[in-house]
Amino acid sequence: MDTSESIRPLTRAVKQQINGHPKRYLFIMYKHIKLAILMLVSSASILVLGTAFVAMHKGYDVANAGRFAWQRVEQKVVFTQINPSVIASQVQWVGDIQDQELNESSGLASSNLSDEVLWSFNDSGDSARIFALSTTGAALGQWQINVTNPTDWEAMDSFVLADKAYLLLADVGDNLRWRPFVSVLVVEEPELGSNTGKSLAPVWQQNFRYPNGPRDCEAVAVDTNRGEILFLSKRHVPNELYRIPLEQIKTVDDTMLVAEKIADIDSIPRLNQGEEGLFGKAAPYMGMPTGMSISGSNLLVTTLQDAYLLNRGDLSQPARAIPLPYIGQREAITFARGSSNRAYVSRERRNGEEIADIFKVEFALP
Repeated sequence: MDTSESIRPLTRAVKQQINGHPKRYLFIMYKHIKLAILMLVSSASILVLGTAFVAMHKGYDVANAGRFAWQRVEQKVVFTQINPSVIASQVQWVGDIQDQELNESSGLASSNLSDEVLWSFNDSGDSARIFALSTTGAALGQWQINVTNPTDWEAMDSFVLADKAYLLLADVGDNLRWRPFVSVLVVEEPELGSNTGKSLAPVWQQNFRYPNGPRDCEAVAVDTNRGEILFLSKRHVPNELYRIPLEQIKTVDDTMLVAEKIADIDSIPRLNQGEEGLFGKAAPYMGMPTGMSISGSNLLVTTLQDAYLLNRGDLSQPARAIPLPYIGQREAITFARGSSNRAYVSRERRNGEEIADIFKVEFALP
């Protein structure tokens, strides 16, 4: 029997009923739609509450995440009336990141083993791997790290300790500001060539938390002169500078290591009144630090807008501005190997684009 033949009598009956009692059936339809919406809302609420309960049980700051989520909905622009002095500089485009798997270059570090070599990794969502590339963007290889996939890798740095070269990978991103702890991971810097593609075992990993609640961070630097790792908060105004020791710390009774806050950095501007129209939807994020590097006492910080030079030896001195071209999602900066006045800056690959620029920045030291 044709299925359409069996449906036709039912269709005719429904039409007759609707024609005879249109208001009644419209009311019934309204009740069913209302019930479906209520069931959908209830299911979503149960899912959200269940997720929040599990997160709270694992130590996540759900209340803080809720407050911050509401702030993000409002998308308020933070204005500051800060006009730092400008350092004479020269910015040069040097190439594009050729490895198409390096889509979101979120950290950048200069090699301590090879000249003209940089290290990078992707933002959250990728596996635990690092990429080697030339300072002009040529792909030089990938290495997998023997750890579970990171939550949100946002920064990296390179350093030498006891004549060995290391890379520090910072899993410190916290967009909702709710993580109970964040972590840094140290691996030996691999040599290019024969061991390309091999997996790397961590030398050590350090979990820690901030003393005053969760902080989002994308700017991290290793200061070997002072034996510390520096973290500059992203969203808090003023930006806050924290540190932990450059070593694995075993705390008493296995309690969580707490970072030490050492300064408020209030001389990095956000936007001046009237500038928000220049950047559209990116305006609320323009002055947020997205990368940091250190050479001697020169502490270099990049934002989506410009770069700024701080004096690590005297953090009370105001930041000096190094103008950079607006290139979109600029996420990382690193001093060139052995230099205190030359650096490289990279940006993420935009959706649908094949290019991800690398710029060389040279500036006069004050």
